[in-house]
Formats: sequence, C-alpha cells, structure tokens
Amino acid sequence: MKKSKLLFLSVFLITAVMLSACASDDNEGESTNRDTEQNKEIEHETGKVVNKNVKQDNAASLKEGIEKVLTSLQELKETVKSSPNDVEKINKEGKALSESWEPIEKKVEKRNAGAYENIEESLYPLIAEAQKEKPDINNVKQLIEEVTNKLNQFKEKLSSS
Repeated sequence: MKKSKLLFLSVFLITAVMLSACASDDNEGESTNRDTEQNKEIEHETGKVVNKNVKQDNAASLKEGIEKVLTSLQELKETVKSSPNDVEKINKEGKALSESWEPIEKKVEKRNAGAYENIEESLYPLIAEAQKEKPDINNVKQLIEEVTNKLNQFKEKLSSS
C-alpha cells in the first residue's frame, strides 16, 4: 500500500512538473507573437515586403562597411602621398583595401546593382594597380579620388533612403 501511494505521488509530481513546463512554453510563444506584432512587416511601393528593423540593421552595417573602405582609401592616399616609392607599403594598403571591400561587396550589389558596378569600375583597377610591383602612382591617385567620390555618393543615397 505504501509503495502504491509513493508511486502515485511520484507520477503526480512528474506530471505537475511537465504541465508547468508546457505552460511556460505557451507564455514564451505569446511574448514572441507580441514581438512579431511590434515588428510588423511593411510593404514598400515596389511591392516587396521588408521588415523595418532588418532593413535598418542592414543599412547601418553597410554604412559601417563603407566607412571602413573609405578609411582604407584614406590610408592608401596618405601612403602614396608621403611614401610614393615604398612599394611594399602601397601593396599592403592595396591588399587592406581589398579586404575591407570584400565583406560589403554583396550587400552593395544587392542594394543597388548600378552603384555597385560604378564603384567597381574604379575600385578593382585601383586594387590591381596598388598591388603591382611598380604601381603607377598618378593612376593610383586618380583612382583613389574616383572611388572615394563614388563611395561617398552611394553613402549619401543610403542616408536618404
């Protein structure tokens, strides 16, 4: 008799614990639903549905990436100006420029294919020239200015959208 009471009590406690765990999962689902309602998707004029928060996060990370590329460009510009004969340093800055562009390249292309092509028209020749054994310094300077202007224009478009 004692064993059956003990068994009944054990089963009762296990069932109570399981039911309370299920109840807490339901509450989590309700809070998730509320979060989803707060982050409702909006429909743009183009008919695409985009989550407001995701779009803002992508624009912010894209702007940060553009700033990194602009910083790399500035460092290359300073190196070319102060040490035009230091090929090793120019090569290093050219590689750093390429590495700073790589993480945002697809984001830029996805955001605006035309701007992406426009930027890369000058960017890839700059990277290639900066990594040559004997870079043409005048060409590097010209390409730095072109890429800087194109990136700044793209950044302004991002800010206005």
